[in-house]
Amino acid sequence: MLIKRRFLVLMEAAALALSSSPTLSQPTATDASAACGAAVCALPARPVWTDGPPALPHWFGAAPQAGPDEVSADGTRVHNVSQPSYQPFLPAPGRATGAAVVVAPGGGFRELSIRSEGTDVARWLAERGVAAFVLRYRTIYQPPSESAEHYRQRVFTAMTTGPQGQIGEAAAVDGVQALREIRAHAKEFGIDPQRVGAVGFSAGGHVVGVMALAPEPADRPNFAGLIYGPPMVVPPTLPPAHLPYPPGTPKEPWLRPAPTPAPGALPPFFIAMAQDDVFVGTGVRGFYDTLFAADYRPELHLYSRGGHGFGMATRGTTSDHWAEDFHAWIEALGFKKASTTAP
Repeated sequence: MLIKRRFLVLMEAAALALSSSPTLSQPTATDASAACGAAVCALPARPVWTDGPPALPHWFGAAPQAGPDEVSADGTRVHNVSQPSYQPFLPAPGRATGAAVVVAPGGGFRELSIRSEGTDVARWLAERGVAAFVLRYRTIYQPPSESAEHYRQRVFTAMTTGPQGQIGEAAAVDGVQALREIRAHAKEFGIDPQRVGAVGFSAGGHVVGVMALAPEPADRPNFAGLIYGPPMVVPPTLPPAHLPYPPGTPKEPWLRPAPTPAPGALPPFFIAMAQDDVFVGTGVRGFYDTLFAADYRPELHLYSRGGHGFGMATRGTTSDHWAEDFHAWIEALGFKKASTTAP
């Protein structure tokens, strides 16, 4: 099933509204050089692809040649990402629980909101014993000669006329590979490879959604958080959520025993958005309805206000507490306990 085209149009508008981009410049230092504090250790970023990212013939956003990320002067935005990476934020040994989360910032696939939807989220989780890995996935290349308005129009046209999901193809591929790399180095990071989830914001929600829907169960995160951003393309048939009930089981739901999760079932989902978010409301609710109809039971938080792109910002609304809700959900599912296996 395809999420409605209106979602794509409005997500581009959201990215434009959020941008108001400061002049981009090459960074002299990044969060990768941050020293280990009492509760969190920020390690240097690592490449997602050891031999460089694969070429994707149907993706129009590739840079002519790989180059360094471009970071805004205030350090809040990252642009022209051609060499995807992930940066570990690890809890202090006494705080670590073995759980981990890949954090995928949003930005309409043109940029990454690297602080509010990236490093701030990672530090918050690490302070609570959950290792976090901030993903810098590939963004659509903007040549130096291209004006901001032409760039915006080019991306907007691709969103509204091209195959849905194609615009985020490279980002999603990077997300799946990053998860593989993090699990492969689980012992080094002090995490359990079967307790690695992901959380994504806006365009990053598409990335995490595609990761969670990966055809191979081994490529999926163990739990997935979608914050004001669903996957733009959803398979017409989802894997069964539960095993069939044995013959003779009562038809009345209140008389049935608890269902048994099916092998290959999708991971549990946490979905959150503000109800005054005019950009992605249709897509988020549509994805929830699709999961529910397939007998999944995602955790859903519809905050009364908060708009789009609230991230870790304080807006004086209940959406300010999405991170606490997400953390409580992770705890309730048992992912912070060493004996946990994925539901």
